[in-house]
Amino acid sequence: MLINMMNQIDFLSPKFDDHRMAIEKLRTRGRDWDFIKYYGKQDEEGLQNKLEQLQEDDMIPEDLNSTLWLAIVDFLRETAEREQMIEEKIANNRILSRRQDNDLTIPSSTSSSWQLYKNRLIRQGWTTESVKDIENTTISILRKLRVETENPIKGLTIGHVQSGKTASMAALMAMAADWEFNLFIVLSGTIENLRKQTEERLMNDLKTSGNLSWERLSKLSLKPGSSHKVSNLVLNKGSRERYLNVCLKNKTRLNDLILWLKEDGKKLSQMRILIIDDESDQGGINTNDVNDSLAERTALNKAIVELVQIQANDGAKPLGLNYISYTATPYANFLNEATEESLYPRDFVAVLNPAKEYFGAKQIFGLENDEYFRGIPIVREITTSDRDLVNSIHIGEESYLPQSFEDSLHWFLLATSIMRYRKYKKPISMLVHTSQKQLHHQIFADLINGYFRSKPKSEIIEACRILYDKEKKKFTKEDFDMEFEVYPNKEDVKEYPPFEKIEEELKRLIHRQPTHINVLEESRRLDYHEGLHLCIDNCANNGINDELEHVRLAYPDPSLPNYPAPAPAFIVIGGSTLSRGLTIEGLVSTYFLRTTSQADTLLQMGRFFGYRKGYEMLPRIWLTTDTESKFRFMATLEEELREDIETYILEGMDANEYGPKIKNSPKLSWLRVTAKNRMQNAEAIDLDFSGTSSQTILFEDDATIQRQNIEVTENFLTQLGTPKITRNNRGLYWEDVPFSEIMENFFGRFKFSEHSEFSNIDAFFTWYQKKELEAGFTNWNVVLSGSGELDNNERNQWIVGEHGVGLITRSRRGSETGDKINIGVLRAPTDLYADMTKEMYDLLPKDLKATQSSKEDRTRNEDQQEEIEQKQPKKSIVNEIRKAAGLGLTPQLLLYRIDKDSKYKKEHKPNTKEANKRYSLNASEDLIGVSLFVPGYRSGRNLATKLTIRIENPMGESETEEGKG
Repeated sequence: MLINMMNQIDFLSPKFDDHRMAIEKLRTRGRDWDFIKYYGKQDEEGLQNKLEQLQEDDMIPEDLNSTLWLAIVDFLRETAEREQMIEEKIANNRILSRRQDNDLTIPSSTSSSWQLYKNRLIRQGWTTESVKDIENTTISILRKLRVETENPIKGLTIGHVQSGKTASMAALMAMAADWEFNLFIVLSGTIENLRKQTEERLMNDLKTSGNLSWERLSKLSLKPGSSHKVSNLVLNKGSRERYLNVCLKNKTRLNDLILWLKEDGKKLSQMRILIIDDESDQGGINTNDVNDSLAERTALNKAIVELVQIQANDGAKPLGLNYISYTATPYANFLNEATEESLYPRDFVAVLNPAKEYFGAKQIFGLENDEYFRGIPIVREITTSDRDLVNSIHIGEESYLPQSFEDSLHWFLLATSIMRYRKYKKPISMLVHTSQKQLHHQIFADLINGYFRSKPKSEIIEACRILYDKEKKKFTKEDFDMEFEVYPNKEDVKEYPPFEKIEEELKRLIHRQPTHINVLEESRRLDYHEGLHLCIDNCANNGINDELEHVRLAYPDPSLPNYPAPAPAFIVIGGSTLSRGLTIEGLVSTYFLRTTSQADTLLQMGRFFGYRKGYEMLPRIWLTTDTESKFRFMATLEEELREDIETYILEGMDANEYGPKIKNSPKLSWLRVTAKNRMQNAEAIDLDFSGTSSQTILFEDDATIQRQNIEVTENFLTQLGTPKITRNNRGLYWEDVPFSEIMENFFGRFKFSEHSEFSNIDAFFTWYQKKELEAGFTNWNVVLSGSGELDNNERNQWIVGEHGVGLITRSRRGSETGDKINIGVLRAPTDLYADMTKEMYDLLPKDLKATQSSKEDRTRNEDQQEEIEQKQPKKSIVNEIRKAAGLGLTPQLLLYRIDKDSKYKKEHKPNTKEANKRYSLNASEDLIGVSLFVPGYRSGRNLATKLTIRIENPMGESETEEGKG
């Protein structure tokens, strides 16, 4: 009877806010549900005693007894598990395509290429979850391919920089090989040593003793009698042979490959070809004018197009041909051209999930205007004066290292010593990337050598000790746990050891002068030592010099018996060769001072992205604040692109209906998404505002403006008539409001900050008026969201529609005073569902209801900023929930009144960045916050409208190629 009564209680009611918060606090501390059920005690009696102790300390509500506790725990646990179900549904659906799947399945034979490769991943330490994810993604892509097809299939796979794209490529090749694909062509970059690295890795991954026999095709020949002629390939049905050619993106190499394939029509007609274009936004993009019908394609692009459309001299075609491009920065792929002949991914777009251990742009730099993703505090500033000093060093005017560089160097010594103390075996690296010019690389190498020659070792050790004390405070284990919430097995992440424990390793590391990698004279074998190896990685240092030194970066081969111990340490200085493709192993210190006006180039330069298993607390990155903000902007752009694709996927749209939306931001004036000649005419780009989810976070602290905005909002709401009360009894909403009224009576009179997302609201008006009918949008819902229960006289309230709506509180971010106010984030996550009636909510499918309710007012104490410092719901999930509630085509205008006297009472941690610090609002007048949500895409509709958005670059054209490494 009591259980039935508990089942009837609405635990989302405001009267249970504090009850839920008491339980949620245990979840945020990492406690599992089994612990929470009895609060770590044995049974209900022990739980009751614990609750009584907490009540005595005034830490939980007085009526929270064990029965109520258990009921709320069951409710929250069930909703969390259902939330996980819908997250998994989205995570497992990663292909944008309406192309019918083939009937291929995951190979199950223990001797199959796939199962052998899968076991290899497990031996390398991949988690069960990550292996399962790569298996699911790979079979999803494979089912979009064709073993036999008249016309080539063209697809795109989007990964992250340094996130495991090569593993995905190897997985796809292994699985495809089991299904009788017999020729694999990988187009690999424009630098030969990276091509070799890719070829070696793929052959090591795939060439195992199993059902199939893998052979590399690296010496293609048309000469009679050569064993590498195409006519010698064994391609008949049922053959075990599989062939791999890793081809440099070079027109001569590609044309040679094409001639080789064309030579024997009979062999070509037996080929089931899979072409993988690695880093497809590099090299193969057509940069000639695609709008000029007489213009030739660029030579490299022309060669790739010809390869994809390969036909022998006698007219024979391959039995099947599939072209898949891989990239982490797909902007050039999307914005270049989309003709039938082009390489545009018209058949499918796949999105790879990085493992939860991945340190990417979002994890390191955070997202703009997102309090949940603030970035882990491992970025350190290169000041303007230090940047200028580096420039002076480059031109020979100064000859001493900046303080920030010394810090990065000392941190590398410390991190290496820690890892050696922990018996880490693999290489450990520092990356120095200040210029693309080879002369500058040598200058910095000489300065580093000079530093260790002239600086007494005792002074270096003391400087390391001082820096270590500072760094341990700037980035703590608590910071990691809080900012990298999804990281698995956080209990395995190690704390910093005491300095005394690593001091001997530090002395050992700097005992000798840094050298290049020595070469043994007799065997020509590379010889590593326990000190620092100084590598200059550019094409001026190929081979072995006269002093028998290998100057370029070369990590020891772990399969050789003479693998060095302790873990070898490398300081790597370079430019272009380090900008893309090359993996820097064990990277713990990066000094990065490159500028670029191209966003995709900037992301690809991020060698500090990747996996840091075993040394998660040790990476540090030195950047200018300008470069840091560019990375954060790019992380936001990247996240929005993926959310858009995810929404398309859930809406069942096709790849050839997809045109990416580029964020309309003033920052595009200093950061192009890709090179101008790759965007072709994309200065006027297609903008589609469907799926827009914007909120005001920037305000002018001008009492006159804000009083006018309050008056405009008040008049607008009054004209809407009698409101309804929101389901949570915290706000009001009005249904079926025509957009013309909103535009004329609200937006037409409201004044936004010129720095706000809404500063270009006229472009949205133009689009909406043109597309409203085509999109099928209904009239709008308008919501006024408040704090606390309605008509609660204990709160500061705003009288609207004969009800008292509580003012919300928000704090300033970044500065305590000033005429510009940044609140960081406005909208509480579940306010996007505030216009959902109880009847709508009750009709929601259980899994969606759980997703919505589990986030409902999780910590809705308006005196705490944490109320909104939650992960904002994905647009795809919001769309799904609103659609299920019958609001799938209903736009929402969400309004708030923010108390000018909002207080922020928490103390900042000593290491909190100024940009992340919060203060009491201290505004001259209450602020009106505005949120806009427009439904996502409807299947089969393209809602883009041509709008001119100038993407200008005041910094000039792309960087000079002269002297690049």
